[in-house]
Amino acid sequence: MMNRRQFLAGIGAAAALGAPARLRAGAAFRLGLTPVFLDNDALVIDRLRAALGQAMGAPVELVQRRTYQEITAAILDGSVDAAWICGYPFLQHRDALALLGVPVWRGRPLYQSYLITRPDDAARSLGDLRGRVHAFSDPDSNSGFLVTASDLARMGETPERFFSRTIFTYGHRNVVRAVAGGLA
Repeated sequence: MMNRRQFLAGIGAAAALGAPARLRAGAAFRLGLTPVFLDNDALVIDRLRAALGQAMGAPVELVQRRTYQEITAAILDGSVDAAWICGYPFLQHRDALALLGVPVWRGRPLYQSYLITRPDDAARSLGDLRGRVHAFSDPDSNSGFLVTASDLARMGETPERFFSRTIFTYGHRNVVRAVAGGLA
């Protein structure tokens, strides 16, 4: 399994091999980040930038975009050198992208998704949310859309039929805000 340092070193090595002229010219390596990285997580973002820069021996510029689609477009058009994206956009464009690494948590790859309600809500399962308004994060997000859509498919349902209405908030934090504010 690959740990965080190996992942960053791998990105650095792949980027150095793929863009030697750019790095020799002193241009910053541009890493695209999806909305999973929150603007107010400045310490985490700065540590990521510093660790990657140290592994590469070159300056690193982190580029954040509002949607998965925007950051996927940036990696495809070359306006970023690499991007931290989830699995679905990678699979959609696997012929044009190369997998450099997978994050590892406590020694293994880990991916989680949480279904949340307000504390006073009686719902205890996805089935209890039938006919309600549901907030998704992003249509290209594994945890923010595809996990729930997949669970519904196993129930013979689609989000459009199961929920009375669905909205996309384009950010996991925005989903939490929508639920806390009673919008979903």
